[in-house]
Amino acid sequence: MKFSTLISVYESLEDTTKRLEMTDIVSQFLKESPEDVLDVVVYFLLGKVFPDWMDAELGVGTKLVIRVVSTVSGVPESMIEEYVREEGDMGKACERAINEKKQVILFSEELSVEYVYEILTKLSEFSGARSQEKKLKYLSNLFSSATGKEARYLVRIVLGTMRTGIGEGTVRDAVARGFGCDPSQVERAYMLTNDFGLVAKTARKNVADLDKLDITFFRPIKFMLAQVATLQEAKERMHLLSCEIKYDGSRAQIHKKGKKIKIFSRRLEDITSALPDVVGAVRKSIVEDAIVEGEIVAMEHDHPRPFQYVLRRLRRKYDIQEMMEKIPLSLYVFDVLYKDGPLLDFPFRKRREVLEALVREGASAQISTVLVTEDVEEAQEFFNQSIKMGHEGLMIKDVESVYQPGARGKKWLKIKETMETLDLAIIGAEWGEGRRAHWLASFLLGIRDEQGTFMEIGKVGTGITDELFKELTDKLTPYIIEQKGKTVKLIPYLVVEVAYEEVQKSPNYESGYALRFPRVVRMREDKSPEEADDIDRLHEILGE
Repeated sequence: MKFSTLISVYESLEDTTKRLEMTDIVSQFLKESPEDVLDVVVYFLLGKVFPDWMDAELGVGTKLVIRVVSTVSGVPESMIEEYVREEGDMGKACERAINEKKQVILFSEELSVEYVYEILTKLSEFSGARSQEKKLKYLSNLFSSATGKEARYLVRIVLGTMRTGIGEGTVRDAVARGFGCDPSQVERAYMLTNDFGLVAKTARKNVADLDKLDITFFRPIKFMLAQVATLQEAKERMHLLSCEIKYDGSRAQIHKKGKKIKIFSRRLEDITSALPDVVGAVRKSIVEDAIVEGEIVAMEHDHPRPFQYVLRRLRRKYDIQEMMEKIPLSLYVFDVLYKDGPLLDFPFRKRREVLEALVREGASAQISTVLVTEDVEEAQEFFNQSIKMGHEGLMIKDVESVYQPGARGKKWLKIKETMETLDLAIIGAEWGEGRRAHWLASFLLGIRDEQGTFMEIGKVGTGITDELFKELTDKLTPYIIEQKGKTVKLIPYLVVEVAYEEVQKSPNYESGYALRFPRVVRMREDKSPEEADDIDRLHEILGE
């Protein structure tokens, strides 16, 4: 397939903001795509190269892209950096440089989707010494054959900054429409495989085979989510309360088959290499092949440390042994999703029985502490005990609940001591002034609507240390898609937990609401933008 065909689809998507039109465009394109590249184009449409769970990353940053485009075009790197400032968009800046190409390529071939995917796959395989030079060579070959317009979108794919407005919901509906199946059928298949490419290819070949797709080892599924509630609300919804300590750590899905163990974050990223101590605990404690879920907690003298300590471990790529000594981790296992077959449709009480027979408790791995009761006062005392121990509160689960990947229902409830917070995406920002002139210093917060699109709900610039300003700037700068003066628009990428005094109705923001005195509590790098809170969650908090 010609890469230019995909470019035309990108342009059509950018020309509309209407969800149904986007769905029609994607649906038609998927129907017309050759079967052998269908999975590839699905991910390219989502602005990705690989599924999130795949242990592969390009490892390409903006500096290398500028270097590549400079090499190919003959335009100095400093000039391309100036183009970036003028355009407010890395893709358009590189397009401009390619269009001004001073070097003449005599035998450049027309780009194909297959060739682009082949080159990007090779990039993911390079590591260690001289890997950057190898990436420079392959990327230079790729961009040498690209037109200016193709370069614009290549840059966005490589940097993960695509801006077509396509999300998982649009792809789900497009697959359903294109291949004649129900959206719920596509949704379940995706939740169980986390591979839209596989789902699209399966639907195209035989719709009935979608129902045969199921949870498998080393392909993580979406995490089941919980709602915040009170103990009284929990009692009104459930006769029997399964109360479990809510650990303040990083949720993980752990796959063990034979000697092979992989650990996935709630963003479905493979974090195994950063956690050799947890891998060791799993090897000793999980006595049979299984897929389990648990919470990874940083501990010090048998007392939990703040969530940020866990993040420091998850981010670590080098000197891991040293970090293991500084920040030891414990694993609390609380659910089992697979053992001798899928267990998702088993009631929670049965899954808990299987879990208790599966786990051999040790110093760094144990089963979560649970109290099953009908008595709210007894549950309250257990909650108080959890807080006293330094944990967040309780999880309360319906003992008859099945595991619903990706669903946030009323079968799992969070009971917390702290003031209610919202997990929101940063969708815009402003450059600071004075000593903060080189930092993004004011952040526009977004909450999801019913379609998954982010709407403005407020700005935050307080409760942030200089260290966090710098870190936020470093993380968000690659996701700038538009800049006007000091104001930038961002691709929703980073989720932050935000506390606030109250929520007010406001015509000033697209959501119709504004947060009064918001402040950033912490970054939630363990959460993807799709897991940020939505408008229904806000209505629930407000009792509307």
